[in-house]
Amino acid sequence: MGRGHSYQKGTVWFYSHFIDLLLRPVRAGVVQVCEEIRPENVLDICSGTGAQCLLLDRAGINTVGLDLSEAMVRSARRCSPPNVRYVRGSAFALPFDDQAFACVLLILALHEHTHAEQLTMLSEAYRVLRKEGTLILAEYSPPEHGSDRLVWSFITMIERLAGGDHYRNFRAFVEAGGAESLKGNLPLSVLARYPLFSGTISLLAFRFNYTVDLHS
Repeated sequence: MGRGHSYQKGTVWFYSHFIDLLLRPVRAGVVQVCEEIRPENVLDICSGTGAQCLLLDRAGINTVGLDLSEAMVRSARRCSPPNVRYVRGSAFALPFDDQAFACVLLILALHEHTHAEQLTMLSEAYRVLRKEGTLILAEYSPPEHGSDRLVWSFITMIERLAGGDHYRNFRAFVEAGGAESLKGNLPLSVLARYPLFSGTISLLAFRFNYTVDLHS
């Protein structure tokens, strides 16, 4: 459900009337984590309709949203107060200075991309995140128990509807272990983990290990 590709007006309607409703528990979890750590500012990468930015703003947290889709950015600006800033740009080359943000969000933004693209997005998040800053990530986690299969079948159906590279990359991401695989492949320290939707989505708070060069 990330927005690495430029989406059109029909997709904006689908996200605002369907996906944003489904993701309310995820959005609420992100706000809860941010209220606990109280970052000076937050960057929401692949911010889509701006639903997450709007909730964070209501919680008194200074937030910037970034999305590649001009239609998404326009829609987000219409729905948000003027103090919430939205920028059109690529998650692969963030238009921000190094260490510009105390907290960076990647909410269901990785799974639709190839592994190489995921690493590029995480590398950019690392670049703009301040030392001792927090990366908050929400991604799919394959279910461990049969009782979770119904929820997982629904998620898989939505991802299959996206089709093409999106669905193929989702399958590859899941087969690699989903959200849990990211912890083992990157210099990340886990601060907190919150299972959502019967554990099929993991909300994770990380810190980067700055003794490791992520760009090497």
